Amino acid sequence: MILFLETLHEHALGIDFSILVLIWLVHLVIYPSFRQIEAENFPQWHASYCNRISFFVLPLMGMQLLESVSSCFFVGRVWEWVRLSAVVLAWGITFLHSAPCHRKLSKGGRDDKVIGALLRGNRWRSLAWTLAFLASWMAY
Repeated sequence: MILFLETLHEHALGIDFSILVLIWLVHLVIYPSFRQIEAENFPQWHASYCNRISFFVLPLMGMQLLESVSSCFFVGRVWEWVRLSAVVLAWGITFLHSAPCHRKLSKGGRDDKVIGALLRGNRWRSLAWTLAFLASWMAY
């Protein structure tokens, strides 16, 4: 386990950069394109999108959370605590706001109000992950 945590620690900046690029891509390109997809094709497209993106996002999020928690307790510098706070904030927004919005889109189809709420929530999530990346860079 120690070897795994050390490997994550050595690659923390790369993990954070990957999430940073992915979340801004989602925020600037993918979520705005939700409004362009025809309503009758949206449920199938959205399900496919959610399944595919989860293969990238969930492992990165898990590694980032595990590494940021272990860094706080093994390294303990201020930037690790800032990073952990930003990661926990991003997780909170993801599971308390974004996931319910995606559930509504999956069940109800394309809804511009829900897409707007998803974009507003994702703005905060993008900023949280940007802060996590900056803290990781400072700690590096």
